[in-house]
Amino acid sequence: MDASGECVAENHYAFRQAADNGMLDGPPGTGEFLRLVQSLVKRPRRGERWLPSLAIGGPGARAVQAALKSRLGEAARPVPHCVVPLPDADDRPDGSGDHREANDDHSDGGIARAGAPGHSRPDPAGDAREPGTGSGTALLPDGAARADHAVGHQDADALRDLLAQICHGLAPQRSGQPRLRFRHFSLVNWAMGERLANDGRHDRHRTELAGRLRDFLRGTRPAADHGGIGTGIGALHPLLQLLWSGLILLVPPALFRVVASGRVPGLGRGYWWFMRQPYLRPELSGDFLGLAERLTVGYRAEEPADHVAKLLVHAFLEDLRRAFRRGPCRWRGWRHTAYPVVVVQGTRATDAGRTLLRLVEQVREETGRPVPVLLVHVDHRHSGDREPSAPADALNMRDVPAIGHTQWAPVSYSSRLRRRRSVPPARVRAQRRFWVDDSTETERVPASVVVTAPVPPWFSRRVVILAACLALLVPTAAWSGYQLGLPGCPHRPLAGEVTVRDVGGQCIGISDARALTFNDEPGQERLHDIQQRIFAQNRDAEDLWERGGRRRPYATIVYLGTLTGRATRRGEEAYAAEREGLEGMAVAQHIGLRAPVNNFSVPLLRIVIANAGFQMKHADIAVDMIAELARQESDAPVVGVVGPVESRRASAAALRQLNQVGLPAIAPALSADHLDKNSALYLQIAPPNRDQARLVADYARRKGWKGLHVYATYGEGSSREDDLYVATLLEDLRSEFKGTHDLTFRDWHSGLPMARECGYQGMLFFAGRWSEYGDFLHGLAKDCRNQHWPRHLVADDSVNRFMANPTLREAAPDNLTMLYVSKSGLATCEALRRRSGSDAVASQFLAAVGRPGLLRSARCVHGPGAQEWLGEHVGLAYDATMLLAQAVEQLAGRVRVWPQRWEGRMLDPAAVHTEILRQNQAGGWPGVTGHLVYPPDSGEPVGKPLSLLRVDRIPSVKEMPTEVFSCGPYGRHGQHTCREPRA
Repeated sequence: MDASGECVAENHYAFRQAADNGMLDGPPGTGEFLRLVQSLVKRPRRGERWLPSLAIGGPGARAVQAALKSRLGEAARPVPHCVVPLPDADDRPDGSGDHREANDDHSDGGIARAGAPGHSRPDPAGDAREPGTGSGTALLPDGAARADHAVGHQDADALRDLLAQICHGLAPQRSGQPRLRFRHFSLVNWAMGERLANDGRHDRHRTELAGRLRDFLRGTRPAADHGGIGTGIGALHPLLQLLWSGLILLVPPALFRVVASGRVPGLGRGYWWFMRQPYLRPELSGDFLGLAERLTVGYRAEEPADHVAKLLVHAFLEDLRRAFRRGPCRWRGWRHTAYPVVVVQGTRATDAGRTLLRLVEQVREETGRPVPVLLVHVDHRHSGDREPSAPADALNMRDVPAIGHTQWAPVSYSSRLRRRRSVPPARVRAQRRFWVDDSTETERVPASVVVTAPVPPWFSRRVVILAACLALLVPTAAWSGYQLGLPGCPHRPLAGEVTVRDVGGQCIGISDARALTFNDEPGQERLHDIQQRIFAQNRDAEDLWERGGRRRPYATIVYLGTLTGRATRRGEEAYAAEREGLEGMAVAQHIGLRAPVNNFSVPLLRIVIANAGFQMKHADIAVDMIAELARQESDAPVVGVVGPVESRRASAAALRQLNQVGLPAIAPALSADHLDKNSALYLQIAPPNRDQARLVADYARRKGWKGLHVYATYGEGSSREDDLYVATLLEDLRSEFKGTHDLTFRDWHSGLPMARECGYQGMLFFAGRWSEYGDFLHGLAKDCRNQHWPRHLVADDSVNRFMANPTLREAAPDNLTMLYVSKSGLATCEALRRRSGSDAVASQFLAAVGRPGLLRSARCVHGPGAQEWLGEHVGLAYDATMLLAQAVEQLAGRVRVWPQRWEGRMLDPAAVHTEILRQNQAGGWPGVTGHLVYPPDSGEPVGKPLSLLRVDRIPSVKEMPTEVFSCGPYGRHGQHTCREPRA
């Protein structure tokens, strides 16, 4: 092989390179012959060309070959090509089988079928000449002029050697076209090089072959002889070879045998092809390994030699067909704009080159598949050989212009296993023979006559493909990343209704399945557990609904809260209030699941959790996702939202947004005044701030406290304008304490001196956010030296979040007594026990929170201790959820006729809200935190109970707060009044 990668280093040829402008001097007709080759190798844009095989003989054949080789290599876009030498036929060993030499001067040779009947296929015969060409211009008909030469096994071995050299010559990427890989041929070549032991243990042959095949594919075992093809996957880049070897190592042997069997569609396409090709009747072998066993040394002698040879040729051509296959996603096929040219040098009619030409035509006829290679056989005789005369069927090279190039027009081929749809015209023949006389005349071939590959279509260029891939992949990747929550919120796809976005490091979106739980930071294990409980109950609800024949009402309620973004200490449960809210919803969902089987009126609830981020700042994004969820057709339609959870401007905007899409919002703990002005579909469970201010003012007047010092905070990065809760509470306190002596309002911040409050006899009121309350207490302790405390420290209801956080409470002063407002005083364990005898709502709720396995720690079951701390937000969220569930139950009883099955389209969110208002006019809704009654033009409850709770030792989680004062409908006929607890 020469340095350029050709298959052979050429000897001296009888042609001359002209000194001027790269012109060639060759035998007459050389230029037209090169133009003929150029027209043949040019691949049509549609279909495939019916390529003939060309045979060149005569004394000047070497000069034509040298010119062809020169013009193939000099092109700007070279055509894939290879020149293969063959040894003299006389050099073959004796005993090569039943070979009889054909007449080289008058016949191209034929194949007399060898082997058992049933393996042979009839070939069309005929002897036709091209009209109008005259004597000496006859074409070789398909299968015509057959000799008595039969293909033997040594002929098949010689053909295998030849094809291996061709593959080796075509594999290097020298033409600018995509690399040609010969996977199918390499498998046949490998099988024919294997030798199995004749030890009588034939049952192990397939297992042994499977192991050898694995070694061969991963490159640890070379092909037995013929190293010219490389490994079984073709000549690949070393990195791809390494990746392939790693993949083979990872595939278990049993799975590999399944893949290599060729019997499983979609697995091992190459092996699948072998089991469906027509030679050697592969179906009798069971799988590819069985067929490979028949091809090994020793066993192969029992097979028809012509079928073994045809299988070699068919596999070689199939590799080329697959490389040239074009399609929307097969850009490599479009870049193959020229068929490869293979020049085979031979001396006898029985050499492997002539055998290859004959078998290629027979395989084309028998399979109906295209032959995407131009085969050129050149008769190389030694200088001492007798010069034969021109065969009668050969065309003199001088007469090449008489050939009509249009006779090899593109032909439409059918699918891989069917014959071609259209047959070429009668004048188109499989082979063309040319004769080159020994003439002193020369033809000057201009430099412009080269065999070159056309420019690939613009859409197959790498830069276009890369741009198209980017144009498709970038939006697809962006959409996929958006759907999967990447980069910061990854989750399992198709595992539930999960839509999230990474916004500033927070996962904003919705989830109803374990594929995504919000906030997995250390210390938030209980928040994670309650989300998992809700998602498990979602699955239970769907299963129960299906098992019940789809007859129970089935609805979706969305929790909208703030579950991420808060700065926390290590191990701190900073989202205790949110966890309590989800616990209340889980209890309401659980009650529906525990309803009797024959109770087809109690709705089953699917709860979707939505995170709006720190301080509800990304509520607009979350609401958009909720709205999209509500627009989807579902068996469990969205009937309402439980939330938001903080009274801020972002929450007010979210309410307006929910109102625009027609979704009711039931807020468990919002209490800023006049939030209902933002939505006609809004209701809140907690009483407004003006009721809280009235409670504090009534208690101060009852106790005779003189003076009021108010300190306000607004949370991290917030302000009074943004914080509607603190802003309205301050206004209500000004109104209630108007005229009070020593009335001051100040914004508190870390480092503010608090010495003036030490020993203060009036009310020191904290009207701010719970997140600053710990630092507020620390400032008091620092300036008052933990001794001279203010006499009456009172905090707003936001401090309930502080009291639900054990980590923050541990750092508080141990000897400071405080009072704080509670919106769910009736939902404490002690109050629930007192009410459970006469209040069915309280009794049902008390039984549910104490049920083992529902909440991470059962509540209200073992007497004094931490389990007695129910949490303010549990009861509030429970009431909000049950308000929607009971409205669905009442509405479902009127919109369907029993035993009609439940359909999601029966529910409408606005109708659910209307049902709540209808029941409100009939007397209101019972709740564990108090009876819910709303004025006709407001979403704020009236007469809702509020309590003042006292804690003597703030750090002690086991010490339960005690109620010291409350306001509610305690008067005659439910009149709103305030009272101290009875002794």
